[in-house]
Amino acid sequence: MGWTAPRDWSAISSGIVTASSLNTDVRDNMLVLSTHTHTGAAGFGASSMSGLTLAALATLTFADQSANPDAAGELQRNGNDILWYGSSVVNLTAADASAGTASLRSLGTTSVKAAAGNHGHDMGDLTPTINASGGSSSGGSTSIGYATVVAAGANTYLEVGITPSVDVALVASTNWIFTGQSGSSSYSAVLLIDGTAQGSAQTGAVGTGAAVQANQQGMKAVSGGSTYLVRSTFTNTHGSEALLVITSVNRHAVAVS
Repeated sequence: MGWTAPRDWSAISSGIVTASSLNTDVRDNMLVLSTHTHTGAAGFGASSMSGLTLAALATLTFADQSANPDAAGELQRNGNDILWYGSSVVNLTAADASAGTASLRSLGTTSVKAAAGNHGHDMGDLTPTINASGGSSSGGSTSIGYATVVAAGANTYLEVGITPSVDVALVASTNWIFTGQSGSSSYSAVLLIDGTAQGSAQTGAVGTGAAVQANQQGMKAVSGGSTYLVRSTFTNTHGSEALLVITSVNRHAVAVS
């Protein structure tokens, strides 16, 4: 039994409605609709939405599912977020996610924002890069540096190593240039050679009007065959204000005669 297109009742001879015509137009078609299986035939809507276009759709509203999708291909709303599940949940509406996580980005100069095409950089925008290699066994030098923002109560360090094959005198110096990011702050800075502090830590306070410079140097005799590290550590000892810091390290290996 299949769907039968209802007749035009105005054309019935003598206006007589028969049981047969009612059974065909009403009963049988109602039975068909009650058991339809979405085959795509007349009266049986298609089971697939393939080929569907949204060209005339003005607004598409998602009901809040209050949960994340958990099956491949699902797109749904959870609160104010639209989420897609591929191999894992992806938030299509999240912005300025942590660095290294894909997301929408607003324009800005921090590590989680996108740069405008006409942007510039100041000291606080620079990302630390440590790329120095060890020096030679009997001499050589390495100079490295970077700029960063040191939050209140935090520290940062710049480190470079050397693995001499013979005994050397490891000579190192470090230089710090820094200023308050938005207010006065305090600091402590120290140079270490193979874990040994080269004198007392440099301490003090700094405002935002101009940059302050501090430096430290030292020397330590070391044996060949091991790796030694020169570390320049800078600590923001203030409770709330951040510091903008440029750090550089120079390391020289001088052969012991």
